[in-house]
Amino acid sequence: MIYLIAALDAEARPLIEHYRLRRDRSFPYTAYRGEHAMLLVTQPGKSNAMMATSALLGWRIPSDDDILINVGVCGAPESYPIAQTLLAHQIIDGSRRYYPDILYPHTFTETPLECVDLPADTPGNFPVDMESAGVFVAASKFFKLHRMAFLKIVSDHFRPENVTKEGVIELVGSRLGELDALAAAMYGTLVPARLFTIDEERRIEEWKELFTAAQGGRLDDALRYFRLRRPESPIPFPQVEIPASKRERSALLETFLAVLHA
Repeated sequence: MIYLIAALDAEARPLIEHYRLRRDRSFPYTAYRGEHAMLLVTQPGKSNAMMATSALLGWRIPSDDDILINVGVCGAPESYPIAQTLLAHQIIDGSRRYYPDILYPHTFTETPLECVDLPADTPGNFPVDMESAGVFVAASKFFKLHRMAFLKIVSDHFRPENVTKEGVIELVGSRLGELDALAAAMYGTLVPARLFTIDEERRIEEWKELFTAAQGGRLDDALRYFRLRRPESPIPFPQVEIPASKRERSALLETFLAVLHA
C-alpha cells in the first residue's frame, strides 16, 4: 500500500483519478482509498498535516511493505524552474531539521525543503511548503525513514497569489509518471533480499548484544543504510576492544553509526 498525503483538494484530484480511488467516509478526515493506494487530504498547515496524518496511520496502521509519499506543490527560488519536480532530503522547521533517508536511485533534484506557517511571498533560500514537517513528525512514528518521501512540484517563485486551483491540478497531473517511478524505486528497497552474509549477520548479532534494544534497532537501520548505499563494501566494524562500561559502549556505538552514515 502506498500512503499519499496531500494538503490541497487540487493536489488530490489527479491522484484520485490516476489511482482510481474512492472516498472513504468511515474516516473523519478527507480520505480516498483503492486497491493499492490510500490518499489523505490534510488541508494546509503543519498542525493540520500532523493531526490528520497521525489519525490516518493510527486508524489504518501501515505494514512493513507500505510506503508514504507527501506530494504537492511548493514555492521556490527562481533558480528552480516552474513545474520542476523536487525530492526533499532535509525538512527545515524553524530550528528543527528532519531527514528522510533516500536509499533508492532516482532522477529528481534533491533539495532542502522549508516548512512555513503561511504562504511565502518573500524570496528565501529554499523551496517552501506548509505541511511537510507535520507529515514527517506524525509519519516517522509509523514508518522507517527510508519508507517516506517528500515530492514537491514548483508552482511559483514566491508569488502564491499566482497559484490557481486549475494550475495545481495541471502541475500534479503532469508528474504522475514521476510519482509512479518514485514509488517503484522505494518499493525496490523493501524487497526481502539477503543484505548480509552469514558471517556478517553473526557479527551484527554479537554487536547488538552489547546494547539496549533501542540501540540495536538504530544499529540495524544504520547497517541497512550502509549496505544499500555501498553494496560492495565490507562493514567497517570498529577494530577496538569493547569497553566494559555502558557509557563507553554507547560512545563507541555513536562513532560506529557516524561511520555507517558517512
